[in-house]
Amino acid sequence: MDISWLGHACIRVRAGGTFVVMDPAGRETGYDMGRPTADVVTISNPSPAHNNVRGLRGEPLVLDGPGEYEVQGVQFVAVATSLRAVEDGAKPGRNIAFVLESEELRVAHLGSLGARLTAEQKEQLGDIDVLIVPVAGEGALEPVEAARVCRELEPRVVIPMLYAPGDGNTAPAEFVRALGVEAEAPTARVTIQKRGLTEKTRLVILEPRA
Repeated sequence: MDISWLGHACIRVRAGGTFVVMDPAGRETGYDMGRPTADVVTISNPSPAHNNVRGLRGEPLVLDGPGEYEVQGVQFVAVATSLRAVEDGAKPGRNIAFVLESEELRVAHLGSLGARLTAEQKEQLGDIDVLIVPVAGEGALEPVEAARVCRELEPRVVIPMLYAPGDGNTAPAEFVRALGVEAEAPTARVTIQKRGLTEKTRLVILEPRA
């Protein structure tokens, strides 16, 4: 399975012969994701920064609500979670976390998760091999909170997103310290296989496309 980061919260996964784009980013985010081809697109929330379906090639099936789905042999579980309330007293918006299962791997994209997961939500997500987690951004988890969610879900691979890479294209230092895992050298794309996973957690740093 190949995973790349197209900027903001936009992740592209090649699972077998199926291309999945998660949270396609609009240009208002400061990123240009290009025009990637997609068979399936997942949308965590309706913000234009996460919902640029028009920027994709092909005629992808759009998944944007809770439930269980199967598309071209790829399984999806979508779990309703919450954004962070951006104003005191405001009701937090809905966020959808997606789990993609293919090639004996379970990959979770948490969208703009802004609150700790409940016991029920963690049970719905299930065992996670690869966790794609927001570590900054309006409405999303703060770095220390993101690290706590990672420890609770116990994935074998952590991929941070939704942050502006600084010098060296690395994730926020606060997140790396809180997670307590040494970050790998940044790479444009990572290939993950079930047999290559170990008990030691990997912190994979992806370089955004633009």
